[in-house]
Formats: sequence, C-alpha cells, structure tokens
Amino acid sequence: MSDKQNDQADSLTNYPAIVSLTVLKETCSDALASIAAADGVVPDDLSDLQDSDFTVIRKDFISLLAYLYSATTKTALSLKPSSPTYSASLTPLKDLSTNVSRLSSNVRLVRKEHGATVLKELQSSAQSVVSAIQNLAQTLLTVSSPGKEGEEYLAKVGEIHHAIEQIRGTGGLSNNNVAAVHKVWLADQASLVDALQELKEIAESGEDDEDFDDGWNELGVEPSPKLTEEELRRLNKVESILKLCNLLHKNVIKKVLSAPLQGLASHKDVNPIVDELASDSAALPAAVDDLVSTIYSPQDVTDMVEQLQSLSGVVLGIQSHLNALFGLDPVAELFKQSLTSSGKKTPDVKKWFDTCFEEIKSLTTQLSNSLQDSQ
Repeated sequence: MSDKQNDQADSLTNYPAIVSLTVLKETCSDALASIAAADGVVPDDLSDLQDSDFTVIRKDFISLLAYLYSATTKTALSLKPSSPTYSASLTPLKDLSTNVSRLSSNVRLVRKEHGATVLKELQSSAQSVVSAIQNLAQTLLTVSSPGKEGEEYLAKVGEIHHAIEQIRGTGGLSNNNVAAVHKVWLADQASLVDALQELKEIAESGEDDEDFDDGWNELGVEPSPKLTEEELRRLNKVESILKLCNLLHKNVIKKVLSAPLQGLASHKDVNPIVDELASDSAALPAAVDDLVSTIYSPQDVTDMVEQLQSLSGVVLGIQSHLNALFGLDPVAELFKQSLTSSGKKTPDVKKWFDTCFEEIKSLTTQLSNSLQDSQ
C-alpha cells in the first residue's frame, strides 16, 4: 500500500476513537458547568435521590474516582501514541464519559443542610479531576492524527492519578461539614504563625549592623528604618495580641472543631454556624497581616488604629459564632464539664473562650486608646 493509502486506513481505524475522545471532552465541559452550578439544591432530574445521606454521597464519590482512575489507565495504555490500539480504547473512553457525568451528578446531590463548606470541597475535588481528564482528552486528540506522536499524554495521565490519589488518600475528602471546616482552619493556621515570625524579624531588624548590606539597595528598594523606642513598645503590645489570636485559632481547631463535634454534623443547626466559622478562619489571618503591615517604621498611628478595629471586628464575629454554637443544646451538652478517666474535671471550654476573648478585647482597646491619645 502507498503512504497515502496507509494514512487513509489509519484514519478509518482511529475515527471511532476520535469521536469518543471528542465526546469525552464535551462531556467534561458539561460536567464542569454542572459542578460549578451546584448550590445545595438538588435539580429536578435527580429528585428521586434528593434524600441521600452525605455518607452515601461521599462513598459513591470515592467509588466513582476509582472507576475513573482505572479507565484512565486503560485509555492511556490503549492510546499510547507510538503504538495505539484504537479498538481497545473505545470501552474505557465510554466509561470515562459515563462516570464523569455521574461524578457531576453526585456533587449536585449535596444539599444545603449537608453544609456549604463540604459542598465547596466536593466541587473543588471534582473540578480538579474532571479538568485533568479533559486535558488528557485534548492531548490525545492532538496526537491521534496520523504521523503525530508524543509522550505529553503521560504527564496528563499522571495529573489525573495524582488528583484522585489526593482526594482518596489520608487527609483527603472530608467525612462531613464540620471536618471540612476543621480542614480550612488547619490550612489557615500557618499564616498566623508566619505573622508572629514577621513581627519577630521586624523587631530584630533594628539590631543588625548598620554597615550590613542586605542587598535591597541594589534593587532600588530602601530598607525600612530602625524602629524607635515607642514603635518597638507598640510592636510588643501587638505581639501580645497576636499571640492570643494565634492561641484562639489553635483552640478552635483543637477544642471546638474536633471529633466530638463532628459527630453532630448531621444536626440541622450546626452546619450553618460552622460554615460561618469557615469564613472567620480566613478573615483572622487577613486582619492580622494587615495589622502587622502597620508595624514597619515609620508607623502610621491612624492606620494602626483602623487595623486594630478591623481585627477586633473579626474576633467579635468569631465570638458571636462560637456563642451561637455553644447555645445549641446538644453542643452545650457535648462541651460542658465532664469527668475524665482520672477523675479530674476537664476545663469548661466555653469559659476558656470567654476569658480569651475578654483578654484580646482588653489589650486591643488599651493599645487603640493609647494610640489615639498620642495623636
């Protein structure tokens, strides 16, 4: 056969695979749109499943990921650009399209009462997998034409496998909404630690040898001037506030969003409150960072007062949401003083937080007042 005839034969052989890849790519686009539209309201076409428990939804989600992982591997093996077996690719490609659609439907089954934070996590997880599959389909369409070969598809397969392994592995998809909020708070903790470290570095920067060349001048950036004694005193007061904020954040993770509360994740009044706490977790490091930015010399007293007030507002929000949570009868019962196995009483969780909030309020008010008096 001539080269032209060979190309025509290859085109006839791989045409069904190209169609299947095109269908898969379009299915991924539709699925991504559906996943993004998930709002906690089950669509009419899934109404027969609208009462599904989140435990069942999560289990099905993980199972679908296993099917997608397997079908991806089979597709990659059958469509290896250097030696494709087009007929062998049709079944796994169909499986990919089918289960991508099922994955998007699975996300749409999550209802508002299951929690907004875990829905957001499920959306993000599904999007990462479906986007990776779509990229693989596009890559295979590119290299499926006669005469074109490439190994880029292996990287795309790796991206799918990695995304799925991240979700299925330890610390992967949360079991419930409280666990999802717990994960959010854990992720934000590092920012508060970094803020305290930055304060320490600001304080120590003035102790450096004045002849030391830190390289900033070469970049055309003037280094921050040394803190005055008054500015250093303000830094120390801010540091005390931030240490308490850091302690507050750690104890919300440890004492509130812990395994016992996760046992109440199905309670209708718990999830709306912990969803508010999820927003608080990001707001606290942001407010802290803004306050730290005012510590560099020369300090702007007005700006520092504004950032102190902003931080106070965030802390007040956390206090309000924790009080609402503790005000729920089953939660109050969960966190009240109880006897440990040693016979000693555990600290009153609510009392601890009340004390912490009062101390933060006292320190921020004192510093704010002193700053305003200095103007």
